[in-house]
Amino acid sequence: MKKMMSLATAILMATQFGCKDAPAPKNQVNVESASEAARNDDRAIAKRLAEQKSAVDEKFSRERAREARQRNVDALRALSSRWQDGLIEASATPRFDIAGPMKKLQSIKAEADTIEVDDCTGSARTTLQSSMAASMEAFGMFQKETGESGDATTKKVQQGADLLLASRRQMDACLTNY
Repeated sequence: MKKMMSLATAILMATQFGCKDAPAPKNQVNVESASEAARNDDRAIAKRLAEQKSAVDEKFSRERAREARQRNVDALRALSSRWQDGLIEASATPRFDIAGPMKKLQSIKAEADTIEVDDCTGSARTTLQSSMAASMEAFGMFQKETGESGDATTKKVQQGADLLLASRRQMDACLTNY
């Protein structure tokens, strides 16, 4: 029995010495202080606020640009409508009295240069101005003719009408594509 006791004592002592050499692994958990946690919360809040402000600013800018484009299109449509009314008046005017309606058309055409445009409405304005130029040229040709309307005059009238229609389509596209 003495042998057993000494063996048990030896095992117990070996176990005890073995445990002293290597301490049990500790799970290290980083605990942040209250002030550091508050700073981290403040940083997270500031970041979210900056993201929200950026989103609101971007939405505001898009809305302002959309409103500006709408104003540009509305101005071009109003001018186009006045132009068409002037064309109707000039078309119903006899050749010898066409100078008065042509003067009105020229003043409407001059207004087209002053309308504010952006990249999209600028191309619509250019097409409208081309329509105006073709129509004015047709009326000039009509005024100078002595007999029936010539084919060249008819072609110019048609060109002006086609360009007017194209400019209106471009105006509509400016709003639907935005």
